[in-house]
Amino acid sequence: MDAPCFTVVIVTYNYGRFLRAALDSVFAQSCQDLELIVVDGASTDGTVDILQEYAPRLAWWVSEPDRGQSDAFNKGFARGRGRYFVWLNADDILLPGALAAAKLALADGRYAWASGDFVRTDAALNIISCFRGPTRQPAWLRRADAPITVCGPSSFFSAELYREVGGFSTDLRYAMDLDLWLKFMARGYYPQRFRHYCWAFRMHEQSKTADQFSAYVNPRAKEIQAEVAALYARLGYRLSPWARLLSAVQKILDGSALGTWADTRAFRGKPALLIAPKV
Repeated sequence: MDAPCFTVVIVTYNYGRFLRAALDSVFAQSCQDLELIVVDGASTDGTVDILQEYAPRLAWWVSEPDRGQSDAFNKGFARGRGRYFVWLNADDILLPGALAAAKLALADGRYAWASGDFVRTDAALNIISCFRGPTRQPAWLRRADAPITVCGPSSFFSAELYREVGGFSTDLRYAMDLDLWLKFMARGYYPQRFRHYCWAFRMHEQSKTADQFSAYVNPRAKEIQAEVAALYARLGYRLSPWARLLSAVQKILDGSALGTWADTRAFRGKPALLIAPKV
């Protein structure tokens, strides 16, 4: 059997009330050149019943204790046969056309990593804000001290690259995706940006990283910021204020800042599924 283009890994723990929407968002993709793997951390809330219902459509699933989210991702991707990997948290969804748009961005084989746009939503998946990344990353911003403008399940990366860097670092609780991007960049890989809203990041009271920089909204904010700072220190990097400024200027020059503002204004309060065009 030929390898699929994408391996999608969903990790979950007691998120049964959200899981069905996440699964359906994958199976509703116009591009079905994929396999779906689900790793559950021994949930006790009915998650297993849902997985048994979907089992005939899953490439593999398991429900057993793990050592955290990074361990669960690594466990799932270890089973992956796809040429490209993407993950999804059980409380989020892939937006329509995400995989088709990513496949098109990666089609010529020049890039091992592609990244689209995302939206933040409330618990009912109504849009709070939009995020459009820069259309390109100029050489003068390809530095470890510049902000990284790619986020979680809006990124699609080659299985070969993932294995080359050793996957996710299991000692990190919050910044495992940042660590993965830094490992990619340390080997000279940068994302091909493409313009499509791929991921809806659902904000709710149990979100692990919801409003990660606002202690008022998320009491874990200081813990998250401390882990990010420790990661940069461990790797010998620091976020330069000048690089932050240059990154902001680049977003203005390439129109992504204006696009973010305009889309947020147009779609705030509307269902997330409305923002992604059919691809």
